[in-house]
Amino acid sequence: MDHIVVIQWWILLCISGNSAEVMKRSIFLISGQTESVHLSVSDLAQPHWSEFSWEWTSHDGRYSEIQIARAISSRLVVSPPFTEYFSCSKDFDVTVKPKFECAGVFLLVRANVPLVKIEIFTTKITPSFWPSFRLGSDVSVSCEVSSLPDGATLQWERDGDSTSITTLFYNNTVHMIIRSVHPDSQGAYYCTFRQNGTLLYNVSNAVRIEEVSSDATLTMYRESSNSSLVTLLCMTSDEYIHASWSWTPLSTAKEVHLVRTTMYGSNDTFNERFSYGDFNGYYFPLYFSPVKFEDSGRFNCYFENLLVASINVVTLKVSAVPPSGFPRNHPVVLRCEVSEVSTDPVTLAWLRMEGSRGLLVKQDILTESHPNRMLSVTLPSLHRDQLHWQCAVFTEGMLRATASLTLTLPTQTKMSSMTGMGTETVVRGVITMAATVGILGLLGLYCRRPNGTQTQRQKEEPAQLEETSV
Repeated sequence: MDHIVVIQWWILLCISGNSAEVMKRSIFLISGQTESVHLSVSDLAQPHWSEFSWEWTSHDGRYSEIQIARAISSRLVVSPPFTEYFSCSKDFDVTVKPKFECAGVFLLVRANVPLVKIEIFTTKITPSFWPSFRLGSDVSVSCEVSSLPDGATLQWERDGDSTSITTLFYNNTVHMIIRSVHPDSQGAYYCTFRQNGTLLYNVSNAVRIEEVSSDATLTMYRESSNSSLVTLLCMTSDEYIHASWSWTPLSTAKEVHLVRTTMYGSNDTFNERFSYGDFNGYYFPLYFSPVKFEDSGRFNCYFENLLVASINVVTLKVSAVPPSGFPRNHPVVLRCEVSEVSTDPVTLAWLRMEGSRGLLVKQDILTESHPNRMLSVTLPSLHRDQLHWQCAVFTEGMLRATASLTLTLPTQTKMSSMTGMGTETVVRGVITMAATVGILGLLGLYCRRPNGTQTQRQKEEPAQLEETSV
């Protein structure tokens, strides 16, 4: 039998005439939990109440101030379309079932006057149950909240540390990827909901690791970039003397030996870009960085001739065309390409980043029969709010990898600045410049013109000299 969380309203309402102060409260619940939420207003309700109802505005936008229950003969009755989500317990009380779609704002209304406002926020963790994860695998989980009001934050945290370890925040959902899990990855992880920095609610789950490898193939996705790192783990419970790693590139399908070693320290390395840890007879890791797009393929770990681990690495790369030096009004094409699409469909999504939040611009589902493994977005012109992008890879609804792309605005020259102006602005500028030049020219001519008084004086002076000499 489901447990019930009872929300009591020990509140004294001061009613004046037909108006009352609306009492507000927020409730958090986990989708799929065994506990229902019981909204109890028995302490407020009066036996003679008849014009009384519950109204609901769902967070997902399906319903707005819809009446879900009303009083009939002093008894509350749930409307038939909503019995899947709500039920009546006693008097005027409503029980809300722990389903994600039940989240929203609930109003207790009497005679068209709201008395109580209750907002229920629902969180959903995927997967809801965390099994033991395989050593070296990537763990991908998500936490979704039905609504995120202004000033609220949602993020993943490690036990005892409030630092965010969220990989991507998108559509009221925080995704977290724990890459190449190992024994140190074990422990509690929390999805936290804060309002203006104050912790209001969290949901926790624990990561547990199977501390031996499996020859069943793992698949991991990695960004092709100078800062990206691949860590491949290989571990068994039995002791062996010899170990090796090989790689079968997707492009050639020919197996290449990368390294051979023994627990006594004798090593053979066939590719300097790959490094490895010490082999102690049980554990033998392989590393390579930076990750190139061409590194896609299958990596096998052998102890003696026994296949201990098989890992398929799929790479992801992003680019912009043209990459730089283009005029401000020139179109820019963003490209995101994945190296392989196998039997499971792959969703590629371009997200424009606003701080830590991603806004979906375009997405596509790729299959084996898809003509290409690329998703492109064309920007007619580049603006300041279009500089930060991420391409995300999803399979089975879970985030597998992201690749970041940061664009740079072109440097404006004087001519490009004028080109960016409107035609009317340029014409006005030309007219103003022409008028200024004309006025300066007239002033120059006026200054160089002979003075009339001075000329008359020059004519009179010779005549006076002539009379004096006579």
